[in-house]
Amino acid sequence: TFGGDDRFDVQQIHKGIDDYIDTSMRVSLFDIIGVPAWVPRLSRLFPPKALRDMKRIATASIEDRKSKGAPKDTPDLLDLLLAGVDPETKRTMNTAELRDNLLTFIVAGHETTALTLSWALYLLAFDPQIQDKLFTEVDRVVQGDTATADELTDLVYTEQVIKEALRLYPPAAFLSRTAQASDVLCEREIKAKDTVMLPIYALHRSHLHWDNPDQFNPDRFAPDAKYDSFAYLPFGHGPRICIGAQFAITEAKIILASLIKNYRFESIPDKSPKPVMVLTLRPEGGVHLKIHKR
Repeated sequence: TFGGDDRFDVQQIHKGIDDYIDTSMRVSLFDIIGVPAWVPRLSRLFPPKALRDMKRIATASIEDRKSKGAPKDTPDLLDLLLAGVDPETKRTMNTAELRDNLLTFIVAGHETTALTLSWALYLLAFDPQIQDKLFTEVDRVVQGDTATADELTDLVYTEQVIKEALRLYPPAAFLSRTAQASDVLCEREIKAKDTVMLPIYALHRSHLHWDNPDQFNPDRFAPDAKYDSFAYLPFGHGPRICIGAQFAITEAKIILASLIKNYRFESIPDKSPKPVMVLTLRPEGGVHLKIHKR
């Protein structure tokens, strides 16, 4: 995102993300009793210190980059956003807009990929046969200790495992949309400005769309497999689909393949994680596994 900018303290960013998600999950009494959204909520007036620090650091990095002028030979995300121009208005983003976009990328990309990997490792530990099959592919394809971009194309089963983990435990377990006009959905009247909730977690485990939906089966996503794309929405769908979808899959493949190349994961009796819906679908208390060096 920032091309290795050393202004960022990694632990501070981790804490800022946790605080941000903790704040976002809180429901204000004003929300419950229907007070208009323009009335300030205390939790938003006084955000956590770690979140304020994240904003301050991001703003400083943006101003520093602006003062340096032309981007490097290989531009990072900040360079690309600085160079972005609205095709209709020809307007560029101001510092606050750049900061909010960057922090959205950092928070969304950090949390969702970490959860995908956590759930994937739990599922692999739960089913040693699938883990062995994955290791066979990784051991054949990955030449070093760490998977590389050149090896990604051949990590077919690795991607299947990730997609199946996203089906069973989608980090974004629900989506919401506000109706722009009145409509009818499954004989149910939808009025303009109504909020429609899409329960992604339930959709991904629906017996109407999936055979044995609660079973961990990466072969559902084999190259020749068929499934309804609207029954599988870990990144949403249509024009509002997650902008980082392909990046997330790529990142998760590299990390998962590198971990499986070097370690074997074993489940711990009575330590199965309980999925809890906060802002994302998190394993309550974390994922506890035994890890063995290969």
